[in-house]
Amino acid sequence: MAHAKMEENANRRILLLVTQADWGGVQSFLVNFAKSLALDGYEVMLAAGGDGELWKAAEKAGIRTLRLKHMRREINPIQDILAYSEIKTLIDTFKPRAIHLNSSKMGVIGSWAAQKSKTKPRVVYRIGGWSFLEPIPTWKRWLYRTAEKFSAKYKDVIITVHPGDAELAGHIGIRPRENMTTVANGLSENFTCALLARDVARRLLGLPTDAYVFGTVANAYATKNLLTYLDAIKPMHDDHPECRFVIIGDGPELEHLKEKRKALGLDRLNLTGHRDDANTLYRAFDAFVLPSVKEGMPWTLLEAMASGIPIIATDVGANRWMTGPQNEAPAAIITPPGETKDLTTTMELIFGDKNKSAELAHAGPLMVEKYFRWDSTYRGNRDALLGRKP
Repeated sequence: MAHAKMEENANRRILLLVTQADWGGVQSFLVNFAKSLALDGYEVMLAAGGDGELWKAAEKAGIRTLRLKHMRREINPIQDILAYSEIKTLIDTFKPRAIHLNSSKMGVIGSWAAQKSKTKPRVVYRIGGWSFLEPIPTWKRWLYRTAEKFSAKYKDVIITVHPGDAELAGHIGIRPRENMTTVANGLSENFTCALLARDVARRLLGLPTDAYVFGTVANAYATKNLLTYLDAIKPMHDDHPECRFVIIGDGPELEHLKEKRKALGLDRLNLTGHRDDANTLYRAFDAFVLPSVKEGMPWTLLEAMASGIPIIATDVGANRWMTGPQNEAPAAIITPPGETKDLTTTMELIFGDKNKSAELAHAGPLMVEKYFRWDSTYRGNRDALLGRKP
């Protein structure tokens, strides 16, 4: 009887793994996913390396966690071997029915550890965007691509967040044991309920009520291209004194952004750093700008769409697909990545054309409601873990 109970409990155990605890779209997804799994009666553990806001969010949500001592974002052969051993021991001890891997490095190390473990759980790998598409040296791009191809044979299912990444994987030979599937990101219907009114959000950000505000929510990583974005801001800043600019987010390039802001004289640019309330502040913006050079399917873009504000985004990852699915009226103007002049020109257009802005703002919430709902995101990831057919 006791043995049967242990078997039943093991059948309900799910282990969620991510490389780092630094807060971002992946970490936000994992907290929501863990909460939904727990509500469905699953025993969930969330493990990650490093320090970050993930731990605080998980504790607040009542999620069981484990900090991986040796997991690092950068390549480090000694630490990577120790991380493999640490994760393998965790799998052997926790005995999950399935593991859900997030981020490229965890996808490689975690799937290898699962393959060599005693229990050999089902392995699902969710990739937000292929790391070999980042602006990195050629040798590193080759290494990441090779690692993805090699480790795919240790994964039962690979989940991409938009069809383009799945098509690319098939083309270059990334093939899991069972299948590659696409499960788009989606928002809870409660998201818009938490949005603050325009005047309240502006007061919290220290913005005047009569300014025209271009807002961005993005951590300061190279892939977000924020340093180049400041060059696009410069002409708008100088030609339109009624314009304000806000970038919400932390990250390794934040100090460089502050230095460049000073060098360019962008005194009406507000760099807020990390804010716990970032996802409630979108209605402080008159327009949302995402200038990335690499994306998967960004949560912040979905949030901006749901908030009903016009959007400018670069043509990377899922950006074009998610803001204009099924050939419907688009929710964004899409610009070439890394093209400063095009970005400035589009900002001028949004600023000057109220009718165009209204069209984009109207389309966003309708698309999120129709195509990008959290219940679909949850079911797709859960069913992959349980081995259910989509």
